[in-house]
Amino acid sequence: MISVFLDSDVILDFLLKRERFAEPAGAIFSLGERGRLSLLTSTLSFMNVHYIAATATDRSTARSLARQLRTLVQLLPVSAEHIDAACASDLKDIEDYVQYAVARGAHVDYLVTRNVGDYPREPSFIMDPTVFLNTLPS
Repeated sequence: MISVFLDSDVILDFLLKRERFAEPAGAIFSLGERGRLSLLTSTLSFMNVHYIAATATDRSTARSLARQLRTLVQLLPVSAEHIDAACASDLKDIEDYVQYAVARGAHVDYLVTRNVGDYPREPSFIMDPTVFLNTLPS
């Protein structure tokens, strides 16, 4: 099975039904629900998603979305080594490098994000949702 690490933006696109971005994110989650993909994210992303959802909606809705997300993705822990690697990197966003380090450490097949430019240049590993969906076999 193909393993896919989802960045926070893709998860929020799906959960909050963000216009223009919800459709490809929803397609990825649908493939996960049908057992074609194994969906993963970090504990850091999970907490960020909850925080952002709570500011975009309300606490009750955010809690409900967190419960829903928990049934759809596997959580990967963030370690001190991931954070140390991020701090030592030259990427402008430490949080993005933490996500990258977690995904690489878990040996996932793909990291899917809308912020491709904020990550190391690895086009066969890091993809935006639409590009990722177009690479999948029928």
